[in-house]
Amino acid sequence: MTDPQTTPLELVMTVLERGGYQRLPKPLTVAGMKFDFEAAARGTQRSHDLVLVTTDRLPTLRLQRLLAGLARSLDLAQSRRPVTLVIVGDLSAIDRNELERHARVLHVESADPSQAEVERAIAILLPLDLPAAAIMHGSDPVNEVLATLGPGPDTTEHITLVRAATGGADEVREALRNYVNAGVVETSPGGALDD
Repeated sequence: MTDPQTTPLELVMTVLERGGYQRLPKPLTVAGMKFDFEAAARGTQRSHDLVLVTTDRLPTLRLQRLLAGLARSLDLAQSRRPVTLVIVGDLSAIDRNELERHARVLHVESADPSQAEVERAIAILLPLDLPAAAIMHGSDPVNEVLATLGPGPDTTEHITLVRAATGGADEVREALRNYVNAGVVETSPGGALDD
């Protein structure tokens, strides 16, 4: 774990909150019924999940009963929120199968996980981090053009190339080609190119 003061449960909740989830008060109340899960959060933006977080300290039979009761209460409330259970620590295949009857189960295998382990285990709940455009397509075209042109007077040619850079490398090439072709036509005798 990154901080010895942070419990595994708190680490999962912190990762969820950074991912846009809102922590729910304890005990979780649905349709007037109270459910004593160790922690819960709900999606606020792109996700509508109700996420329950627990450790392997909670007996599996008790957890199954809590999930079954919660499922009934959500049905009564006509909720359309999918339920996801995040378990930190040991989880047998048999227990997982029983729990999956009531919720999607995500398992953080280590009882003392790192943030990376938590993020990997619950990745399906988190927003996707896309690489920057510079990594995907090389450097930013505007910065590349400005660096190539260097400091100097802002001529119409410079401004044209910088404006073309906002459209990407292909537009810069086309603007540069037009600039070179215009210079050749202006300097050739008679204003036309020889074939």
